[in-house]
Amino acid sequence: MHDSFSTEQKKKIITFINLALKFNKTHNIFSRKNHNEVYEKDILDCLPLIEFLKKNDNVLDLGTGGGFPGVLLSIAKPSNQINLLEKNKKKCYFLKIVIDELKLKNTRIINKTIAKQNTLGKFDIITARAFASIQKIINLTKNNTHQNSKYILLKGKKLNIKDELKDIDKNKLRYEIIKQEATTKERNIVLIEKNE
Repeated sequence: MHDSFSTEQKKKIITFINLALKFNKTHNIFSRKNHNEVYEKDILDCLPLIEFLKKNDNVLDLGTGGGFPGVLLSIAKPSNQINLLEKNKKKCYFLKIVIDELKLKNTRIINKTIAKQNTLGKFDIITARAFASIQKIINLTKNNTHQNSKYILLKGKKLNIKDELKDIDKNKLRYEIIKQEATTKERNIVLIEKNE
């Protein structure tokens, strides 16, 4: 477990994994069989995102699903407002159980499908894992960014990322691809910011 986590945070992460596995038996929210698999494929996969959050950043996690990375960010960054956007009612029900059980006061569930003309407000950080292509995420969240907003997207192969980045407006946006070492398959974080 990550060194920077307090004992309390470590307990919450273990409880979160246990709740996910228990709920999964009846509701099938993800394809994981045991604690180690969730830890390696989900927790370790999402951990690097934590480093990018500054204190008080207001975060929107698109398509949270079973809570990755959103719930992990909530546990790790209690002073940040974390908004979990998820259209699936069953998954939102699970997220509510987790938030109540872990007493995550900094977390809000938004049970909606994101649309271009949404009125969700502005966010400092927009994050997503296995949600949509980079250009689609940018298009859908035009209403949700301000001058200093950043996208922190968890993506796979660099080759595919380069392909996705072809379509973005390089005059308005700059990006960085950050290779992740700790994972079994190729993983990169794509950081996108507005040009000054």
